[in-house]
Amino acid sequence: MYEQNIELLREESLRLLEVEIDLLQRMKDADGVVVDEHSHEHQTFTQASIQKDLQMLRGEADKLQRLEMVLAVVGTMKAGKSTTINAIVGTEVLPNRNRPMTALPTLIRHTPGQIEPVLRLENIGPINSVVAELHELLRDPAGQQLPYELIDDKDMQSLLRLIDENQRFDNCYQGPEAIFWFLRSLNDLVRVALELGVDFPFDSYDEIHEIPAIEVEFSHLAAMPEGLGRLTLLDTPGPNEAGQQHLRKMLGEQLKNASAVLAVLDFTQLKSDADQHVRQELERIADVAQGRMFALVNKFDEKDRNSDDEAQTKRLVADSLMEGRLQHSQVFPVSSKFGDLANRARRELALNGCLPTIVGEQNAWVEDFGKAAFGMLWTSMVTNPEAVKTAANALWNASLFAAPLDQIIRKAHAGAATLAVASAAAKLADIAARLNNFLSVRDAALGKGVEELSEQINSLRNDIDRITGLEAKTRKDAERALQAIDGKMNKVFSEIRAAISAQIQEGFKAGKETEEQQPQERKRESLTGLLSMLTGAGSQRRLERRRTTYGYEFNEDTPVIKLSNREKAQEITQGIENGVREIITLNERRLVAETELILRDFHVLFEQGISTQASEIISQLNQRLNRSGFSIAIKLPPMPALSMRPSSGEVLGEVIENKQRSVRRRRRAGGLWGGICSFFETDDWGWETYSSREEYFEIDVNKVKASIEKSVADVFAGLASATVETIAKPLEASVDNFFDELRLTVESIRSDLNQSIRDKQSDQGQQQRLGELLAGFKRHVPGIQKDSDALKRDVPSAGVEVAA
Repeated sequence: MYEQNIELLREESLRLLEVEIDLLQRMKDADGVVVDEHSHEHQTFTQASIQKDLQMLRGEADKLQRLEMVLAVVGTMKAGKSTTINAIVGTEVLPNRNRPMTALPTLIRHTPGQIEPVLRLENIGPINSVVAELHELLRDPAGQQLPYELIDDKDMQSLLRLIDENQRFDNCYQGPEAIFWFLRSLNDLVRVALELGVDFPFDSYDEIHEIPAIEVEFSHLAAMPEGLGRLTLLDTPGPNEAGQQHLRKMLGEQLKNASAVLAVLDFTQLKSDADQHVRQELERIADVAQGRMFALVNKFDEKDRNSDDEAQTKRLVADSLMEGRLQHSQVFPVSSKFGDLANRARRELALNGCLPTIVGEQNAWVEDFGKAAFGMLWTSMVTNPEAVKTAANALWNASLFAAPLDQIIRKAHAGAATLAVASAAAKLADIAARLNNFLSVRDAALGKGVEELSEQINSLRNDIDRITGLEAKTRKDAERALQAIDGKMNKVFSEIRAAISAQIQEGFKAGKETEEQQPQERKRESLTGLLSMLTGAGSQRRLERRRTTYGYEFNEDTPVIKLSNREKAQEITQGIENGVREIITLNERRLVAETELILRDFHVLFEQGISTQASEIISQLNQRLNRSGFSIAIKLPPMPALSMRPSSGEVLGEVIENKQRSVRRRRRAGGLWGGICSFFETDDWGWETYSSREEYFEIDVNKVKASIEKSVADVFAGLASATVETIAKPLEASVDNFFDELRLTVESIRSDLNQSIRDKQSDQGQQQRLGELLAGFKRHVPGIQKDSDALKRDVPSAGVEVAA
């Protein structure tokens, strides 16, 4: 029903745009109606300004016709976001890897006729600067070197070769393999830069037009009517991916402006320990998406007879995970793997008539398809095109993708239409109001004497002076108000920072065991595993351990944790970082809520103060002109609300230290004696001791605490400048815009009256013809104005502000 209503509003917008464009064009072409601007005057319409208005309205009509739909895709860790995007597109455009792969957001745009995908990144310069800096760093023998696990990573070799040879990335890559290599290398470049302490230029990619864009035809949309609109997917970094914090503001804006938001969840992890992190991330997205969010529960093909069924899964996500923020009808259990494999098979059949031959790793997906579609008979069946076609269609149906794809695209279409209609309605209503004032003043003025018109012009000049005086007073009021806001916010900042510090320290309180005790505890658990399993004691003990704030039990007497492998060290620091970020996020919500409340109270009082005084000036102006026969209505311009959204940064720097220590070990002695003792499995005879160097990893909890404290301090240090950037400057700009717009409106009427005096200098016949033209044009305005205002009222809230 909603989609039908918005489609009707879209059609009405296009009709009104056509009517208004026709009227403006006829006014522009009519002799004497719209003239060139005179010096020191600002007529409502001039030949130059009306041409800009026509271009703007035609642009709005083009937007309504094209309907650029942006579907933002977000995903929890390892949920299969890339596979899901490939399934939606109908071909493989994003690589699948077990580790995070989206260092930068990426656009995937449906481009009819573009069979082979093409990636473009015009803003490649900052990335190539990082390559040059890493080249200089790594060629210096005394400089910092890469850890062994990165050097040994086979996926990393081509990037390391590019850095070593000081090559550069191109700004365009064509074909899946080239695109995969670039995206993989881009993500690995971020890893290398972070490892060596080189800042990656995330700030250079905080605008939507600066990020990579892939153009390719979406197979599901190939036969869809063009009038439905153009679909673009926005692949976003996950909450734990490198750089996500740097891009948070931009991603928040894109999620807010997206036509729809698609959250990809992992069916196998819905009830896991990560449940709380998943819930918090989804709540944040749902709050931003405001009714335009859908959830795809991926990996539903892994369901067994003991798993939740489709209806239970919908209830779990909508009612439990999302706490009612989603309807059951907005949750779709799917298999992205089945959908992706089915699409790739159908695409190969359409292009080549058969599936490609498997050669090593090349075309390995054919085996995955064959096993999913035919089971053990796959080797003999994948060479049969008819069998493959039937199986691919069956696999697509089993993926359960058809229904969500249809509904989500229709919702994205409606969301895009809502934004486009809201934008067009605001501009239509604004121009209709200006048309009314312009034609009313010019038409009525032809029947007035020059003296009366001059009196009105002088009165309007006085009105402009009063507006300028009110503006000066408002600026002083704004300065005093900002000082009051600053004091209130500093108090809130101090309270919340103290709360964050206290909660973070609480997470480091001593636990039940030190890291030296943990191996013995694991050994005891293995010896008593059966008993623990029968009594449930082991599960309870593990549950208690998981409930610690950071996933690790710290001992205040042992601040240095020594571990034998980097993965375990990274697991501990990741747990700390997740816990700290959770604390910061929860307090950040409180911070946002309290600062928004302060700003909202200020906005109400401040706007009321301006509006009351400005309304008095405008009311007297309207009454004076209406008494004199000028049917005009000047309205106060809106004053936008102020907002401040602080954003937390990265929590931990490099706090894992790689060290070596000497250890004494035992081994069987060599020779005959050692062999005899080994045969008889002696515990004391036939052994010898030796020393060796062993690599280990050290985490100094005190350094971790210092790193966290620095991160928190940086967050709050940035809030002072954020107050200037997000409150003081917008307030100053909104006051400027308010009074500039108000003054220009009054000045335009004054200039139109000046033109009317010049009209009266022409002969009687010319005045009569001009009067007939003005009256003819004026007859169309009440209907346009009425319908434009009604359209503006009827546009559903899209969660975004649209300016005229």
